[in-house]
Amino acid sequence: MPADVLTEAVLTEGEGKSAREAALRVAFQRGEGLGGAERERVRPGRLGAERGLTLAAGMLEDFGFEPERAAPTLVRLRNCPLHPMAARAPELVCSVNQAFLAGYLHGLGSDHTEAVLTPRSGACCVELRGKDTAGGTSETGTTCGR
Repeated sequence: MPADVLTEAVLTEGEGKSAREAALRVAFQRGEGLGGAERERVRPGRLGAERGLTLAAGMLEDFGFEPERAAPTLVRLRNCPLHPMAARAPELVCSVNQAFLAGYLHGLGSDHTEAVLTPRSGACCVELRGKDTAGGTSETGTTCGR
């Protein structure tokens, strides 16, 4: 996923847009496409936060994120499959990761959930939560993954 996103971002970077903006746009679109395909496959109807997060956790497992249900409307990711890249450019990679996951939730039609940057040592910097869920404490200044 990351190599494809970055390649497409560079190839589609428009005039007046930065490579970072292009990468975030492409990541969101990729996630949105996957979420839309999953919605079409599963046909879940209207999704509340808990059901949306349950569906997202399956995709996250497939991508190597090791999702952990910390609460009914909170999924933390114990692993960052993008860690090798995040070690070099954490702000960029973590933002691309967050855009991808936000796009997935949007494509899935999970309007009551969001992907939020919450850097934690030894874990992915993004967590998925219900929009009315408090995220707890996060450690600032840490990077993605392990």
